[in-house]
Amino acid sequence: MAIVVYSNGITEEYRPNHLVFTEEELVFMFPGFLEIRTSRIPSLLNTWCIYGSGNDQPEDFNRVVSEITGDKVFCPGLFVHDSEIDPKWNLTDDVLYKGYEEFKISLQKLVDEMAVMIMKELTTSEEYEKKVDILPQLVPLGVTNDESKRILFAFNPEDQKEEFYHNEEFERFSTKVYSYLSVNKQTEDPFTIYADKKAIIIIESAKVNQFLDAIIKNFTILEEYEKCSALETMKKEWQLNHVKVKDSEK
Repeated sequence: MAIVVYSNGITEEYRPNHLVFTEEELVFMFPGFLEIRTSRIPSLLNTWCIYGSGNDQPEDFNRVVSEITGDKVFCPGLFVHDSEIDPKWNLTDDVLYKGYEEFKISLQKLVDEMAVMIMKELTTSEEYEKKVDILPQLVPLGVTNDESKRILFAFNPEDQKEEFYHNEEFERFSTKVYSYLSVNKQTEDPFTIYADKKAIIIIESAKVNQFLDAIIKNFTILEEYEKCSALETMKKEWQLNHVKVKDSEK
């Protein structure tokens, strides 16, 4: 087995079909990349990291894997233990200093250490200290079951501090939500207010109108009346479609 480390810090085991990985199984992880790179990890004995290059998107930046490899990585990193590599390729050490289980534990420890370091950098920055009380408060619900392995968050309008709704941070948040909803019509539970390649944010059906009203109020103050009108239409369509879906489930 190998370990996949996603850009959000989530890890997952990746199994070969047989005793060792084939070349096809390894490159299968990186479709669309012009180049497949490999890096030997000195801090993890008997370990290769494999990742794609040549199709770098800033939103895909994998800070954890980048810190481990010393290269800029914009995709999941696949960490493969020497015991999972075909010895005929002559890519492995003659001696296995650590077995797979030790490798697995060491990698998870390293990933955790990197995540803590990155978070510490963020939380000790002056900018973060100023914003920490006005950033949206999200509740992590786990990881999605699809291939994207995105973190699922819940947003509750009533859990937000009052300051959140009266500053430029809410304006930025409202713009992101509006941009997402304008091209992703919501008709069923859960109501998703935002999603990208790393995370999904959902909200309870009963809180949808309350949240959209807060955004409409914000855009009214900013005199962005076209967005207000579009959001009012979204509200009506959501209520209509949501009721239809509920009725069909009875």
